[in-house]
Amino acid sequence: MNKAVSYIFLVWVICGICACNRLHKFNDTITLGRNDKIPYGTYAAYHLLQKEFPNAHIETNRKAPPEWQNLTSDSGKQVLIIVTKTFEPSEEDLDYLTGFVQKGNYVFISALQFTRNAAKFFRLKSQKHFNYYGLALGVHHNFNPFDSTAVSLDSSVFDQPLSYSYPGADFTNEFSETDTAFTHGLGSSSKERPNLIAIKSIDGVFFIHSAPITFTNLFLLFENNREYFEKIMSLFPSDAKKIVWDEYYLHHYYNEKPQQRQGILSVILKYENFRWAFWLALLLLGLYLLTATKRLQRIIPRYDKPKNDSLEFVTTIGKLYYEKGDHKNLADKLTQYFLDHTRHQFKISTAEINEAFEQQLAAKSGKDIHTIKTITGTMHAINLSAAITQKQLMDYYELLENFYKTT
Repeated sequence: MNKAVSYIFLVWVICGICACNRLHKFNDTITLGRNDKIPYGTYAAYHLLQKEFPNAHIETNRKAPPEWQNLTSDSGKQVLIIVTKTFEPSEEDLDYLTGFVQKGNYVFISALQFTRNAAKFFRLKSQKHFNYYGLALGVHHNFNPFDSTAVSLDSSVFDQPLSYSYPGADFTNEFSETDTAFTHGLGSSSKERPNLIAIKSIDGVFFIHSAPITFTNLFLLFENNREYFEKIMSLFPSDAKKIVWDEYYLHHYYNEKPQQRQGILSVILKYENFRWAFWLALLLLGLYLLTATKRLQRIIPRYDKPKNDSLEFVTTIGKLYYEKGDHKNLADKLTQYFLDHTRHQFKISTAEINEAFEQQLAAKSGKDIHTIKTITGTMHAINLSAAITQKQLMDYYELLENFYKTT
């Protein structure tokens, strides 16, 4: 009984420790959501807007520019604030935003990444590149939640202090290229590359910002970083009539109707180069399937190249005679092979080895008569000898080999 109580108590203590660890775990999810009070939400920034603009109406928007209900291009002094991970506007969106700004309104876009369409429109290039779908799905791309970030403002526009930092995720970007004839720099990153630029468009202004992490709760509530937010808000007219916090570009990937959501195939077909590559791959696959049945056959077994066993046999026998020292017997075998070769190769009778034989062999083999007579003379000398030396055997072998090589 006492052991059971001890085990229950131990389990209770372990569960309590695990629960405490879960309660105190740092939430490093980067949402940028205006209702999120976690470190990387934007609850503080959104609720500070009313203090910065006490006479303005603060509203939110979750619709694409062509479907706006609380913004209009018929009046000025309206401010649209977009804080998102990836700014992915359509060409129609950019046209509406441009028309809105040209009527004396302001659009502030803070995004970690700008798609090619947006970057081309604003004539800029980002220093870092991230996977859009990874950002949309909340993948952190190995951002260290306990890293640090530093940003600064331009001294010609803002008062001191100009630099601000915090010990949190470096969820920022910077512009490697901007069109200085088209844009005006207002802020920079810790590497002194621009991260805040202004683009004048008739009566209004676009503000392009690449450090959305500076709008999060953790950044704004660290030391005096609230001043950074206040100075950026000072770029807008103090008598602004309406401030709209946009969430369309932050959430529209999830808010689309199921039949409108873009799948992988839709994304591929969206771009012309990918579309051509997809249809070409599909065509090649179809051709492969159509011709596959013609190519299907039983695997042909591999056969080794035929070996000349007779040559190996002769070589083996020759080595045997040579090692035994029976040079006369081996020389006789060479003579038999030579006569056999002469009969089959040149169709000459070898019944008698005489001058007529020598003349026929010289004529058919192309050898001079002297070489033929040397061979037949050596052959007769060996036949008449009871034994021969190793040197005589080697000379006879070389004489015959030279004859074979050139016939």
